[in-house]
This record gives sequence, C-alpha cells and structure tokens, in this order.
Amino acid sequence: MAQAHPSVSQTIGVVLHLDGDAPDLGELRRHVGSHLEHEPRLTHYLHGPGLKARWHHDPSPDLSNRVREQHCPSGEQHLETALIDLVARPLPDTGPLWDIWLVTGYAPGRYSICLRAHHSTQDGMGMVGTLTTLFGTAPAPTKQPAVRAGASAYLGTARDMLSAGAGHNVWNNTAPPLTGNRDISWAHVPTQRLRKAATARGGDTNDGFLAALGGALRTWTSQCWPQGADRPLPAITMVNLRRAEEQDRPGNHIGFAPAPLPCHEPTAEGRLDQVIAATRTAKDPSRNKAMRSLMDVVPARVFQALATRMTTPDRSAITTSYLAIHRPLHYELDPVTRIQPFNWLPRHQPASIVACSYNDVTSVCFVTDAALPGLDRLPRLFHEAVDELTQPQDDPQAEKVPGPTPAASVTIPRPAADCDATPVIDFRLIKDILVQQGSLPAAPITPRATQAQAGIDSLAVAVLSMTLEDVMGVVITEPELSQATTVADLVSLVARRAAPRSDHESPGEQGPHPQSDRTHAVPEG
Repeated sequence: MAQAHPSVSQTIGVVLHLDGDAPDLGELRRHVGSHLEHEPRLTHYLHGPGLKARWHHDPSPDLSNRVREQHCPSGEQHLETALIDLVARPLPDTGPLWDIWLVTGYAPGRYSICLRAHHSTQDGMGMVGTLTTLFGTAPAPTKQPAVRAGASAYLGTARDMLSAGAGHNVWNNTAPPLTGNRDISWAHVPTQRLRKAATARGGDTNDGFLAALGGALRTWTSQCWPQGADRPLPAITMVNLRRAEEQDRPGNHIGFAPAPLPCHEPTAEGRLDQVIAATRTAKDPSRNKAMRSLMDVVPARVFQALATRMTTPDRSAITTSYLAIHRPLHYELDPVTRIQPFNWLPRHQPASIVACSYNDVTSVCFVTDAALPGLDRLPRLFHEAVDELTQPQDDPQAEKVPGPTPAASVTIPRPAADCDATPVIDFRLIKDILVQQGSLPAAPITPRATQAQAGIDSLAVAVLSMTLEDVMGVVITEPELSQATTVADLVSLVARRAAPRSDHESPGEQGPHPQSDRTHAVPEG
C-alpha cells in the first residue's frame, strides 16, 4: 500500500512527556545507540517492490539523521504546533524508517521525546516493545497458554473479516468527497472514568473508550452528517496477534475485527452494553488463534485484495485501536508522565482513532479527513460523551443493571476506590480468576497450598495481575504477587492492596507499580 500510494503517510508514533531538564542531544544519541542491538525494529527495514519486499538489516543506522532536536518558544500552544508538524514531516528516506525528536523549550523543567516509525516496521505492540527497550525495563518472558480453535472459531473469524468489507455507503458522499487531507487532534481523559463505567457492566477500559467514541460520533452525525445519523457506524478494531516468540520482531502482527459504533443508541448505558457485546469475540483467545492461523496460511495477495476492498469509499470504516501501557517509563531519572499517541489515515477512510492509557490518563488521537464538516470538533464531543458515562458512585444501582456478562464468568467486585474491598476480595474470587482466566485446575488451589502446589506459574501470576488491574483498578506487580508463599497469603496481599487508602495517604506515597505490558487492541490503522 505504501508503494502503490506513496502520497499517503504511514507514520505512526508516540510522544513521551517527561519531567526534568532536557538532556544533551549527544547524550540522547548515545543512549539510543546503546540499545540498538537489543531492538530489531530499529535496525531492520523492508526493501524491494510490493509483496516481494524483504527485510534488510542495518546494525548501525545514522543517528545524526535519526535523533534530532526541535526547540519551541515558551508556551504549551507551541508544543502542540511542533507535534502536529512532526507528525506530518517525512521519515528518513534510506535505511530503517524511524526517528526520534527531542522537543524542548516550551516549559521549564519539562521536555518531550517523540518516537516516529513507518507502519511497515512497527505495529502497536511493536511500538510498546520499542518504548520498553529504550525507556523502561522489559518484563520477564512468559509462556502463552495453548489455545485450540475449533471449526466455529475459524468460520466466525472468516465471516467477520469478510463482513468488515461490506458495502454501506456512509462516506461516499460526492459533496464533499473524502480528500485524504487530514486533521489531527487529541483528547485526554482520566482512565478511571472509562474503566469504572465499563467494568460495572462487564466490560473493560477499551469498551469505555469505544462507547464514548460512539456517543461523540452520534452527536456529530446528527449535526453534520445526516448520511450516517441514527445508524451504527461501520468500524474495525485492531487486534494484537503476536506470539510469545515474536515480541521483538519488526513488522505487523495484527488482525482486525468488526466493532460497529452504536451511534443510533440514545443512552450512554445502551451504547456501552452494545460495545461490550460487539467486542467480546475480539477478546476470545480461540478467535484470535483462528485469526492468526488464517493470516499464516492465506496468501498475502488475498489480504492485500481485502485491504484494497476495505479502503474504497463505499466500504471504508472508522479504524480504532487501544493500547494500555502499565510499565512505568523514564529517561535516566526523569519519569514519563504522559504518553500521547498518533496514527495514520488510510485511503478513503473518514477517521483513524487510537487511544493509549498510561499513568491514569487515556490520551486519544483523532486523525480525520479534513473534508468532513465539523469532525475537527471530535475531541470536545468525546469529552462530553465521557462525562455522560455513568460512574458507579453516580448511581448506587448501576451494578445491578442487567448487561452483557464478561467472557469468563468471574464475579468481579466493584473497583476498590468505590467500596471496602476486605469482605469481597476473598479466596473464592482469587481462585475463580486463576481457574477461569488462568486456565488452572481447581482442585490443587486451596488456601494452605503453596503457589507451586497450586500450579500457579509465572503465566498465572501475569493473568492475575492483569485481571486485578483491568477490571478492578488494583495494581499489584507480578514480582509482588509471586512473593506470597501460600494461596491464603496471596488473597491477603490482594485484599490489603485493594483496601481504600486512608485519608492522609496520598497517591504518590505508594509509588509507581511496574506492570507487564499488554494491549487489548493495537493501533495500526
């Protein structure tokens, strides 16, 4: 696609916002250079025509052309202007397709690092891996559970992939037609606003993001785009399909799943319920297994034809992606306080929208076709839609409202911030998570059993850690969980950490809690 349509930029990336004095540019180059041998995505690039392109290796790319500085006048507005300019600027035209920009001057004691890469060499999980190599601590490798995909999983996956290219005629308006000229903007919202609303109804943070997006687009279509009003808007969400042994590989290891945005639904709760139901299959391990297997056996030309079909005006869909980065990042001693993603806009698509949750803030990047009237207001409409999401404390009956059940039937209590967790986080809850989410046999898991006797390996610990944070907002690192001697000790640890903070304890007193990196879906557009 990049070769067939060279005018379409496929640059993706992230902006890291840091507290501290900006480093010397030479120092930053030395830092990046010292990590190149551990990061294949920065030393490999595709070379050759079309589907005949092959990976080439450049172990020592020219860092004078790839690690550069952009000095801004004082003021946050100048930072945003600089970032918009960087998003549009061409990447290096030879060798590995990436660069890093040190952005300084806009505020004392603060600076930003912008990592940009071509989509052919980086996908969402790849970008997270690169960030972890350069600015974090890599998690210990974990094996993935063996998952079997039956005939129904393969048939359902094939049906979903084909249906994503169905005609709908939402965007092929001749006045105005999509031009490919893009606008880019951002919104930043508290992650807990999305998470709490979604987990109360059996979903997760990604569901909260998609439901709020549906609410924002519902308002926009009713005011500016009658062709899409009062109907679900076609959308796809990107799904991470990397295997454990592929974590360091360059390239794209992603699939896509239909995730229509329920813009016809008048209530925020109704939109959230419909999103949760729509995304359930994208979270099914057997469906992901089937999707990856199909990608491995189906000729690349078939997928190219499908992608071409999906980027025609009468079939194009809104592309959505979601990342959750739980491992704290830093440069030297300077902490990364916020991560701001950006994405590309495929041909004939109205919008590509990627969200990234980090450090209790979810930043959403909106890349939209400039021809669509009023779509540049989407960040403000998104904020308004987030405010409409019902929070558990807003409605004491919220958790009793019937809605879609989670994919696994673990009964999850309310987030710890909203209740006294001591009576609800008990042995039964932890065992249910280990059995139903971690696929462990139930019989060996007893209160007095050690973790080894209970069969709790590193993978089960990772699953437990992810589940506690994703559905309850309780952050406990895998090393901390592993230190519990018995299952009863494990339950006690979780209960203590989930208990509400005392009034005199500030969030900063608990310090950062590193967590394994993971995504619900990855941005790739």
